[in-house]
Amino acid sequence: MGLTGRVAEPFDRLDLLSPAALRRWWTARVRRVLEIAVAELPFYRDRFSAAGFDVATFRTLADLQRLPTFRKKDMLAWQSERGSHRLGIERRVDRNAGETLTVSSGTIGTTFLTINPRWRRVQGKSSARAHWWAGFRPGSAFVISAPAWHAYAAIQPFLAEFFEAQCVVVAGTYLPRYADRIVDALRSFRPRYVAMFLPMVFPILTAARRLGLEPRALFDGVEVLLVTGAPITPGMAAHLRTLTGVARISEAAGATEGVLAMSCAESRGLHVSPDTCYVEALDRETRLPVGSRRRGTMVHCFLIPEGSMYLRYDSEDVVTIDDDPCPCGLPSPRIKIVGRWENSFRFGAETLVPYDVQLALEEAVPETVGMPFVISREGLEAGKLRLLAAEPERDAAALAERLEACVEARFAVASEVAWVRELPVAVKGVAPVLSERQVF
Repeated sequence: MGLTGRVAEPFDRLDLLSPAALRRWWTARVRRVLEIAVAELPFYRDRFSAAGFDVATFRTLADLQRLPTFRKKDMLAWQSERGSHRLGIERRVDRNAGETLTVSSGTIGTTFLTINPRWRRVQGKSSARAHWWAGFRPGSAFVISAPAWHAYAAIQPFLAEFFEAQCVVVAGTYLPRYADRIVDALRSFRPRYVAMFLPMVFPILTAARRLGLEPRALFDGVEVLLVTGAPITPGMAAHLRTLTGVARISEAAGATEGVLAMSCAESRGLHVSPDTCYVEALDRETRLPVGSRRRGTMVHCFLIPEGSMYLRYDSEDVVTIDDDPCPCGLPSPRIKIVGRWENSFRFGAETLVPYDVQLALEEAVPETVGMPFVISREGLEAGKLRLLAAEPERDAAALAERLEACVEARFAVASEVAWVRELPVAVKGVAPVLSERQVF
């Protein structure tokens, strides 16, 4: 079976597989999903046939390279052509069971996904595994912020049952206008575990201060703060620990279309939840796998053959995969999603994302950790990095000089810092690329 026994508190036997045994398990799981897809789903039957792919010839995970990838823009075009959200990727074994329609939204458009009761049970268990890795344990209330339209909302009842916990769900994505309601929930339920979108944490802290509460008082008793929705740098994690007093800052990442990854106690990346997905990092041009810890575009196979099935779906996220053993003992590789390719920009031969700028600044100018800033789209169009940042209370000119020097030394590009009185509250915690018209 290839059990290692190295994980201190395994969720189940799947956590105890060796990396080689996990790849064998993944191979069998992927093969079964492909067999179901070609037998029951016309979308994949047609795509496999056009690619000359016979599922019977699938032997190793490398054989996935023979299958084409597709992206959200492809789905939007197909849905428009058909005049329906159904594309032939939706599987429902029990025709008497109801279906739930959820959406995958974002700046590149909104597509639709269907889920069903069996999906909820199987995905719920996989999500419980990921939350277990994050440090969640049974027996205490936890507070979750999640949009009601998101597939994550559908498995929250399962999580509450699994962890035998009162689960307080705050519906919404950022909800800065309603941050005071989350403050009320934290004060009323005194949870040990809190799961929040990273940009939402800062409006919560602002709302608490308006009420005369210091962040550490608000998060008193919280053992794990799980953040998602934006890539978190090491400096930002340390900043959150200092602000809130929460010892463990965990990170979750993924995609509505069926990717889930979670950090372990070692915080050296996010382990892929193996019963949710198999993830690849591919070169954007050649579509071949990139090396370990090299950046590629995230392509995945969703491994729960229920509802909308995504096989070799390119989410257009910038991702790295680390195959090296993790000290925690979990066998699944670790990924880090650092942004989206649509927000990338080039200086010379280097392709960058806002995460790179944020990381460079916090390493060279530590006092900027947690400082909200925006990368000006107009600046990029002019060939320079122009940062719009909230003006500090003192030494603004000296700090601007240090920031500009850091940017120019690290990225070999002209830079400029423009202080602003206030940035939109929703962008705090992550540095977006915005037009200055959206700021001023």
